[in-house]
Amino acid sequence: MFELYTAGLKYFTNPLIYLVIFVGTLIGTIFGALPGLTASTTIAIFLSFTFGLDPVISFGLLLGLYQGAVYGGSVSAIAINIPGTPGAIATGLDGYEMAKRGEAGKAIGIATIASVIGGLMSVIALAFFSPLVASVALKFSAQEFVGVALLGLSIIAFISPGSMTKGLIAGVLGLIIGIVGLDNISGYPRFVYGINDLTTGVSMVPVMIGLYGLSEMFVTISEKPAGEIVVQKIKDTVPKFKEVISLWATYLRCSVIGVIIGAIPAAGASIAALVAYGQEKRFSSEGDKMGTGIIRGVAAPEAANNASVGGALIPLLTLGIPGDAMTAVLMGALIINGLRPGPLLFTEQMPFVSSVFISLTLATLFMLPIGLFGARYIAKILNLPREYLVPGIMLLCLIGAFAIRDSFFDLYVLIFAGVIGFFLRKLEFSPAPIILGMMLGPIFESNLRRSMILSRGDWSTFVTRPISLLMLIITLLVLVGPGLYDFIKNKIVKA
Repeated sequence: MFELYTAGLKYFTNPLIYLVIFVGTLIGTIFGALPGLTASTTIAIFLSFTFGLDPVISFGLLLGLYQGAVYGGSVSAIAINIPGTPGAIATGLDGYEMAKRGEAGKAIGIATIASVIGGLMSVIALAFFSPLVASVALKFSAQEFVGVALLGLSIIAFISPGSMTKGLIAGVLGLIIGIVGLDNISGYPRFVYGINDLTTGVSMVPVMIGLYGLSEMFVTISEKPAGEIVVQKIKDTVPKFKEVISLWATYLRCSVIGVIIGAIPAAGASIAALVAYGQEKRFSSEGDKMGTGIIRGVAAPEAANNASVGGALIPLLTLGIPGDAMTAVLMGALIINGLRPGPLLFTEQMPFVSSVFISLTLATLFMLPIGLFGARYIAKILNLPREYLVPGIMLLCLIGAFAIRDSFFDLYVLIFAGVIGFFLRKLEFSPAPIILGMMLGPIFESNLRRSMILSRGDWSTFVTRPISLLMLIITLLVLVGPGLYDFIKNKIVKA
C-alpha cells in the first residue's frame, strides 16, 4: 500500500509536470467559466494535444483540465448568474445574490476554498478506496468483465437527460460505431465498405471532439446572441479566516456527499452539488436563509461538486467503468496512451496510478491561487465577443483531430460527428451514451465471446460464478429498479 502512494514520486522530480498541471488547471478554469463549455467538452478539445506525451504528463494535464473546469463554472454562476457547468447551478442560487450586493469577490473566495477542500477530500477517498476495490477486481475473469461491461452499458439509459429512450438510442448508435473495423477475435473486417481507413475502426478522438466540442460551437452559432453580458465587479476574493473556519461542518458533510455520489455511475457533479445544497438547507441552522445570498449556500455545492471528481475516478480506475461524460473522455485518454483502466492497472502500472493521486492533489491545490488571485481576470473573458471565441475553439478542434494521426480522414470524421452531434443536441440527445457505447461495446463483445469459448458454449457460466452473478443482479436492478420503485410507490399512494 505504501508503495502505491509513493511509487509515482519519481515523476515529480521533473519541473515540467508542475507547469503542465498548473496550465491545465488554469485552462480548465477558464473554459469552465465560459457558459456551455462543460468539463467533458474541455477535456475532449484538448485530449488530442496530449498524444505523444508521457502518460503521466498527459494525464496530469487532463486531470488539471477536469478539476479546473468543474470549479470554473462557479465563476460565471456568481458573476453573471449563468453557470459555466451544470455542477455550478446550485452555486448561483446564493452566489449571484451575494454578487448583487457587491460581494462577488467574497463568494468566489468561499467557492474556491470549498472546492479545494472538497477536492482534497476526494483525493483521500480515491487513494484509500481504489486499492480495496482493485484488490477484489483482480479476481475477475472474462465472465466477470462481461458483467462489468453490462453494468456500464446499463448506465447509458440514465446518462441522457430527460428521456431514457433517447439514451438507449444514442447508446445503440455508439455500439454500432464501436464494432466498425477488424473483428477482435477472428480479425474479419466489419462494416468497412471498402474504405481502408475504417479497417482499424473509427478513431475515438475525432468522434469525441466532434460530438462535444464542434457540435457545441454549431449550437452556439445557431442561437441568437443573448445581448451584452454585465459582469459583476470582483474584488477582495480572499475571505476572512473566521468565515472559512465557521463552515468546517459544511465542508465535511458536503465533501462526503460529493465523493459518494461521484462514485455512483451516471450521477456526477451536478447531482452531487444539488443534493449537497438540499441537505445543507435541510439540516443547517442557516437553512432557511439559503437562497438569499449566504456563504454557506456557496460552500455546500462547491465542496460537493469538486469532491465528486475523485469519487468518479474510483470506478474508472478500478473497474474500467466510466460513470459519466467526463470520465468517459478520460477513459478514452487512458486507452489512447496504451493504458487499460481496470484492476490490472494497479499491479502493472502502479507508478502511474500513484502519479494520478499526486497529480489530482496538485491540480486541487493549484485552484487556490488561480481562484483567489485570478478569478477577477478570468471573469473578464466572459465579455469576449462570440465572433472571436467560437472560431478559436473550432480551430482547436480541427487541429486536435488532425494531430493524432495526421489523417484527413479523421477531419471528415470530426466534421461528420460535429454535424450529427448538432442535430442530436437540438433533439435533446446527450453525446455521452454514444461515447460509452463506443468504448464498452468492444469490451463486452470480446469478453462475452472469450467466456463462451472457455465454457464451450455453456451460458450458465455467467450465473454459476458468484461475482459474475452479482454483477448481473446489480445490472438488472439498475435497469428495472426505477420503474419498479415508481410502480410500488403509485400502488401505495392509490391504496
